[in-house]
Amino acid sequence: MSTFKLQIATLERIVFDEEVTSATFPGEAGEFGVLPHHAPLITPLTLGEITAKKNDQLFYMAISGGMAEVQPDRVLILADQAERAEEIDEEVAKEARDRAEKLMQEQKGNMEVFAAAEAELQRALLRIKIARKNKTHTQHIS
Repeated sequence: MSTFKLQIATLERIVFDEEVTSATFPGEAGEFGVLPHHAPLITPLTLGEITAKKNDQLFYMAISGGMAEVQPDRVLILADQAERAEEIDEEVAKEARDRAEKLMQEQKGNMEVFAAAEAELQRALLRIKIARKNKTHTQHIS
């Protein structure tokens, strides 16, 4: 089966660097998938989930935006923030969600603070979703 190299990096570290058979990404125009030999493209990414498949194993990652460069034999993601599902502490993400919700309630009149809290809430909800998906979905597909 054909594969391509998927590399996901932030300014701090390499988050993922493996050969995969397929992957999906959160693009600005919606989710899109990549298979080996994909046509070249460069596209912005939004807050969302990356799913990569390698043989019968799935990898889940949260990303808060960035850029993707797709080539026929590789995909390079330069992410603002990214983390693998197994790295996410669901309790910490829940605490971030609660703090953001409280701040949104308290700062309804301050649009700048409210918007920042809303963005933090969206990141926390994504991290909770990815952590739960990692726990509840089997890592091997039939």
